[in-house]
Amino acid sequence: MSVGWTLVALALLPVAAWLLAVAVVAVRRWLRRRGDESTRRLRLARMLRRADLVVVPTSDVDLPEHTVLEVAAEAGMRFLGYERPDTLLRRRVGVFVRVGGPVDRAIRGSGAEGSTSTTTVPAGRPAVPR
Repeated sequence: MSVGWTLVALALLPVAAWLLAVAVVAVRRWLRRRGDESTRRLRLARMLRRADLVVVPTSDVDLPEHTVLEVAAEAGMRFLGYERPDTLLRRRVGVFVRVGGPVDRAIRGSGAEGSTSTTTVPAGRPAVPR
């Protein structure tokens, strides 16, 4: 192989890497969207059962927002909002918190209903039981 062809191959290497990355993203998206709506609802319910604070990528769920909110309410979770915008390189993620859990009490403050924490922490940070 001559020096000229080596330089051409090196120049085309970044383009090939981008094409490979796009292909990987497309395959991952296709694999996540498998199953009917009831299967995706069940997958989301399992994600929401795990902890007091759950961050779920919207592309992993692939359900309408009203359905996501309905499943979250059934799982005892409250929707806080989206963490970041949905762009090509960064996925938008929904943040959910368990209603009445320690994270929810910390977010709502010590005056919230059901709060058992009466201690104050310096620097304005709410006390979270461990």
